[in-house]
Amino acid sequence: MPMKDGPESQMRKDLNAEIEALEKRYQTIKDYLEGTQMEDFEVMESLRAYKDDLSLISGHILTLYQLKGQRAKITGESLFNNLDTALETLRNSAHPKPRAAIETALNMSEPKIEDVMAYLATLKQSL
Repeated sequence: MPMKDGPESQMRKDLNAEIEALEKRYQTIKDYLEGTQMEDFEVMESLRAYKDDLSLISGHILTLYQLKGQRAKITGESLFNNLDTALETLRNSAHPKPRAAIETALNMSEPKIEDVMAYLATLKQSL
């Protein structure tokens, strides 16, 4: 999809910047799941911000696809629900292994968080 002047071009630039920010948030979550020590509040903020950013990006993607008369190829409702589960796990961090609980919640999503990020990376390259 080559860039054009006007609102669509600006939307593509904004989407690209938002995807890059989401990739950074994803890396923080991934680092935590791989064992990096973080405070619960840092992980909660990363998960919350990731979810908020993904929601914003999803809106932009839907708009772009509608402008092209197409349907979005990936939905994240399951991932959104499981991000909520992960956040709730951290809020009630009496759970003895919050890292494992968060990883389980994210692995139950369809599509998986990794699939969403791979889709967005491909989309970013086409912007």
